[in-house]
Amino acid sequence: MFPWAKSVICAAISYLPPVHEDERDKSIPRGFVARVAQSTDYHAVLRGKLDRLARNIPGARFEVCVDTNPLPERKLAALSGMAWRGRNGCVFVEGCGSWVVLGEIVTDQDLKTDDEPLPSRCGDCTICVDSCPAQAITGYGIIDHTRCISALTQASGAIDLCLRPLMHNNIYGCDICQQVCPQNADIRPQSPEFAADMFPGQSPELIHLISMTAVEFKNISSSSIGWIRRTRIRRNAAIAAGNLRNKKALEASAQMLNDDNALLRDVARWAIDKINLDCRAGEG
Repeated sequence: MFPWAKSVICAAISYLPPVHEDERDKSIPRGFVARVAQSTDYHAVLRGKLDRLARNIPGARFEVCVDTNPLPERKLAALSGMAWRGRNGCVFVEGCGSWVVLGEIVTDQDLKTDDEPLPSRCGDCTICVDSCPAQAITGYGIIDHTRCISALTQASGAIDLCLRPLMHNNIYGCDICQQVCPQNADIRPQSPEFAADMFPGQSPELIHLISMTAVEFKNISSSSIGWIRRTRIRRNAAIAAGNLRNKKALEASAQMLNDDNALLRDVARWAIDKINLDCRAGEG
């Protein structure tokens, strides 16, 4: 991509937000959002830091990359000696665990690598493999993205019927393989930029997401999940409502049956069938 490049400066920042006690009505169906997307969009935060850093490299030509170029970010982070690759495919940084996002400064400066690549600390531990509901970790650091819940929430198009129940109430991302990892057990929030609870937050209301209008989406399109667009957010919310079997989501799902988008009409029917099935079972 950059024929003039001689070195890549790798960077990581912890995005782990504080855990907020949710005192809202527990009867209202809510979705789950991975921690990376519960607060400020990390792309803007990390890019701003790297831009400031790059401007302090005298006489350098540079390109700042934060998840916007097809660079092998995790491999570069490991090669730089900054991180090591875990069994769950994530990279781990000392003091931050795997709760990190990565960025790079590609430069024409001929720089020396600071350290040797770090060895893995996973050992024989397979907790992440055993805990993945989709059985998406198929080898050391190898993820089947056709099954990975995080990948499914971000992918466009229809979700296979057999995979929808595995998504549970996930609206964006999945943290299970990170939450169960012993390497993350003692990691605490440390970046003030991610302390604020912003849209979509940790557990957004599904009914609101299912019914989200184009005007409402425009107001939050710059949020951390805005890039997957309104259709995918609504699709994921309808699937989550069906998995939760919460009858309070029936009306919003029924209204989605009239949507112009055939994909949304399909998931609405699926969700309604799941909710009604559970209601009939309860009556029986």
